[in-house]
Formats: sequence, C-alpha cells, structure tokens
Amino acid sequence: MRIQGRRVVRQCPHPTGDTLPPVSPAAKGYVYARLRRLGLSDAIAAQTAPLIKVQSFGVGKKLWAKGAEVQHWQYIMDGLVSASIPTTNSESTPISVYGKGAWFGEQAIINRKPSFADYVSLTATEVLCMPASTFDTLFIQEPGFARYVAKLMAWRVQKTSETLTLMKLGNPCLRVVMGLAQFAEALAHRSERPPTVAFGDGLELPVAQSTLASLCGVSRTLFSEHVQQLAQHGWLELSYGKLEILNVSTWHRFARRQREDSFNALNPTSSDLLAVFQELDQALPSPSEFQRLERRALGDSRP
Repeated sequence: MRIQGRRVVRQCPHPTGDTLPPVSPAAKGYVYARLRRLGLSDAIAAQTAPLIKVQSFGVGKKLWAKGAEVQHWQYIMDGLVSASIPTTNSESTPISVYGKGAWFGEQAIINRKPSFADYVSLTATEVLCMPASTFDTLFIQEPGFARYVAKLMAWRVQKTSETLTLMKLGNPCLRVVMGLAQFAEALAHRSERPPTVAFGDGLELPVAQSTLASLCGVSRTLFSEHVQQLAQHGWLELSYGKLEILNVSTWHRFARRQREDSFNALNPTSSDLLAVFQELDQALPSPSEFQRLERRALGDSRP
C-alpha cells in the first residue's frame, strides 16, 4: 500500500512557526515500535515511519487553540498536555489530560472539525506528529488501525462526558479531587486506556499548584483548603513547590467510581469523598495479588 494524502487541509503555519523536523535515524526504531502497536503490519509501519515528525513545546505553549484546525495526530514521548475549555472568571477546566505514551487529536481529524478545546503543554513536552492525511489513509485502508482508534475514541468519549458532567456541575470539593484524579490517570503507564494494575505508591505532579487550581476551575484558596484535607488523611504529600499523589491505585478506582456512579451526588462534602477513598483502599488487592496481576499482564502464567 502506498501512503498518500487524501484529505485536503488548509495550509497554515504551525503554532510555533517552525517546520517540523524529521525523526532522527536513531529514533526510527522507536517510531516503528509505536506504529506497530497501532495495529499496522511490519511493511506499513516501516513505510509510515518516515512520515512521522517530532516537535517540542515549552511549558504553557499551545499545541493548538480552540477553533483551530488539527493537522497532526500526536503522541507524547515525554511531558503532559491538557485539553481545556474556558469556564468562569477566565479559568479553564481540563476535559482531558494526556501523559507520556498517549496519542491524541483523533476526534477533530475524523470529524473534520476544528479543535473543541485548547491543547496546552503543562510541562516541557516532546511529541511525535503524524500528518492528518496519513491518519485518514490508515484509518480507511488499515482495519487494525481503525479498530485501535475506534476503541480509543469509545473509551475517551465515555470518560470525557462523565468527567465533564462532574467538573461542570460538581461543587468545588469534587472538582478539586476529580481534577487531581485526572492527572493520576494521565501520568499512569499506558494512559490511553483504563489502568488495570498497580503503578507504584506515589506520583508527583509536575505542575504548579496555582495552575492545578485553575485547571480544576477553583480559586487558589479553595484548592489549597481541599488539598490540605487530603494531605492530612494521607492521600497527598505536600512540600514546598511539590504535590505528590499517594496510593495511586486508589485514586484510579476513585475516579472510575465517581464517573460511573455519582451523577446524583454532585455536592459531596470532603468527609463524603474521604470515606469513599477509605472504602476503596480497603478493597484493593494485597501486594502479592498485584504481582500476580502484573505477571498476567506480561503473559506470565505462573500462579
């Protein structure tokens, strides 16, 4: 199959004004491996790899703005990106947070619609960029690739709609906790799908607390108040310029529980949410059970 563009796109400068540089020869094996995981055959992955470019963004830079045309499907090699929509008082609410190992931007490309949100790098970020025309061709002609994207979109649409309801209608306490839970999910290994195994005891958020407060749609004062309560009960660790999420697996379970079950409970107190954390933490498997699950995920059949 010959990879060629079938999609007519308006040519406009990249947000940084720079031409995207090609991937270095040393990185081509890495790109090939990422493409193979998308359901592409050896031949198609090798043929597509030269079309992939690399781009770097500094903290706070927009990968693309709300209403802009999305010209590349992107994969985060390193960094953290937020898709946010404006809320009250010129603040933003994160609809999705993408971490290392995540592809994003497929919805706008498939729908041929402008971006519905601002995509901003929350940390120094490096991404691989697949042209939208290449994405379109693969989506049409490669069944394995189309299945991968369809499953990815189905999970993301559900997660986004549930999270948006909670973040827009929930009280400040719920918005803070769910906002932090999104970061815990985004920074987890293979963040393009729901986590299934343990990811370690702690996870430091590489974002300033003032930025976190803005992304959660609350004031810095309210954010600090709720964060302090979580820290007092052992779910966060705070130090100067640092916020670390503890018991990461419990945060993952909490986020899933809130999205699935709590649309009738959008005004919880801090005590209510802390009780949910405690309940979920007690229900987690033992460390030995986590090890068994990890071995199963790696294809090891030992008991």
